[in-house]
Amino acid sequence: MADAGELAAFLAVPKAGVPADPEDEDVPKRTLVNHARRSRRPAIVRDMVPREGAGRDVGPAYASRTVAFACHHWRPGVAAERSDGLRRAMSCLRRLAAA
Repeated sequence: MADAGELAAFLAVPKAGVPADPEDEDVPKRTLVNHARRSRRPAIVRDMVPREGAGRDVGPAYASRTVAFACHHWRPGVAAERSDGLRRAMSCLRRLAAA
């Protein structure tokens, strides 16, 4: 969620609704599903939002949609500017790769 612009475009929701500080979200998966619920793209809703009464937290293609976002749209550098945890993880990975 830290790459708000790309996430909003991917889900077809207003960028203003994406949390300013994603690390403050208690249940990030639920937040993401709720954004998908408001998507203007029926396929996003169908894939990421669980059907009423399904007893699931996510829709049937939640995982594949999030992987597609991460592989083709997500900008880790931009996301790291809004997520301290991600910034620290990337810094650690750089140190490990340099060792």
